[in-house]
Amino acid sequence: MFKLGLIDRTRRMFAEQFEADGDGFLYRKYGKGAPIRVTPRERDDFVSAFERDYPRAYLAMIAGAVVTLLGLVTIAVVIERDLSKPVIYAAVGSVSALFLIAHLRVWSAPARALERRPAVGQERSRAEMRDIMTAGTSYRYYVMMLMLFLLLLFSFSFRTEAFSGEDMFLIAFYVFASAMIASLIFRKWRFDRRNRTS
Repeated sequence: MFKLGLIDRTRRMFAEQFEADGDGFLYRKYGKGAPIRVTPRERDDFVSAFERDYPRAYLAMIAGAVVTLLGLVTIAVVIERDLSKPVIYAAVGSVSALFLIAHLRVWSAPARALERRPAVGQERSRAEMRDIMTAGTSYRYYVMMLMLFLLLLFSFSFRTEAFSGEDMFLIAFYVFASAMIASLIFRKWRFDRRNRTS
């Protein structure tokens, strides 16, 4: 269920790069780039290609993670000792990097296909993008993310042994992430309040 929800959310975000404009659409790379006019047929073809290719990349990442895990376990059994954390991190990082490359390639397919087509306007400013992201993200999503990081932070209260350097790094990261999400919730509240009064 979580996997399907994540894929559906990613599909929506991809499709939102195409904005209705008269009898056609405007494509903005990552929703920010300069608008390029496309036909409804082109837009549908791009979205269909993404819906076909992105799940394949996602499933390939899952398969890669499983193969990597089995490989690490096999190596540990053969050498008869635990693998060091740097080796594990490097293996996981490699799988993640390959998925990120595949994700970006699938995501930017329209930009590559339309690179010779002239833009019909200017790219959005950072302030415009911030407002769009704020309007498009629900309080529920922010609260769920905040609760997740607070729960991870709270889990350290059950530790009885001394914190390691890695533990301190994670604690600092969770505190920072929680503070950032709290600031985003406050920003969305101000944004919604401003729109209601305007």
